[in-house]
Amino acid sequence: MRQVINNIVLLTIIILQPSCYISGYEIANKTRSPQLEKKYSAHLALEEKYSIYLDSTWTTEQAHALLNIFESISFDLNLRFSTWAVGNDDLENGIKIESKDKLKFVTVDRNIFPVEGSQEVLPPGKNLYYAVVQFITENGTNRSMIELILESRYGIYVPSYNSSTEGTPNITAKRYSDFENNDLMLIISVFEAFPQALHKIPRLKYIIRRIDKDEDEDEKGVSYAIIGRDCIVFAESIFTRRNYHDFINTRRIIAHEKAHFLWGYVFNRELKADWAKLGGWRRDSTSESGWSTTKARSEFVSDYASEKDPNEDMAESIAHYLISPDRLRSCCPEKYEFIHNRIMLLYGERWSTSHPM
Repeated sequence: MRQVINNIVLLTIIILQPSCYISGYEIANKTRSPQLEKKYSAHLALEEKYSIYLDSTWTTEQAHALLNIFESISFDLNLRFSTWAVGNDDLENGIKIESKDKLKFVTVDRNIFPVEGSQEVLPPGKNLYYAVVQFITENGTNRSMIELILESRYGIYVPSYNSSTEGTPNITAKRYSDFENNDLMLIISVFEAFPQALHKIPRLKYIIRRIDKDEDEDEKGVSYAIIGRDCIVFAESIFTRRNYHDFINTRRIIAHEKAHFLWGYVFNRELKADWAKLGGWRRDSTSESGWSTTKARSEFVSDYASEKDPNEDMAESIAHYLISPDRLRSCCPEKYEFIHNRIMLLYGERWSTSHPM
């Protein structure tokens, strides 16, 4: 009799075990907070799609910010497994990548994550994107990946002058050379600073590097946009950065030349007319540029901005807004606000509903 009772008890335990397990799982799922569900989904997506494991230093918002960056990349990534942590401040380019036993260990600067509702000139989310670019280009050494990013995200093609000039806009190889990888990484960082709706610009298709070492001193360092031939020509010498001032100046030149394509193909007549009025610009047949201004030099961000026309004034002002905002804000507060509200915020908001091109 006792044996029969023992068998019944044992059978009951065996029967109840699966149901207890399922019941416990269901209770765990039902009691899991929405925050945990959100965090789990971002961690899982990064691991499954991109072989990225996030350690316990990551918050829910940081995990989703990183996932959004990777999902904004429009081409397939074949990445090896890597472990990511959020670390201390002041990491170069916002990221540190280390390899050990064929594994990658990545540390991300805690200050490069986007701030919700931020209307800063260069939101930290842009820095997070550039940190990811550093990762997927293997710290700027993978040339094919660098060019793929330029093409897919900014619509930019980089002619090769070591192989062929076929298909480039009528430029001979004798005066032009290939960009260094570091040059292209710098261009990516500046192009990314523009609102996403202005990443790809109609008719801006090529960037070219001109050899200017044998030119007159006045022509050295001169870069220019040729909007009728779909390209920007950068002087080779601007990429020789001897100090921090040279680095900042090169970034401003890159932003300045891209801004000319905005004036030529994006901004409407009303915006350009309002800008000309703000700068005191008027048509002047006696001037070499065909324009003159009634405003004092102190109301322009640079000599060049005040000497030419509203197009150059706008290009200089946009370049300073993105690269040296305090300088523009201090000398030309009205122009700073114009660019902030009429260009940067406007085109930033438009991206979420429809592309303004």
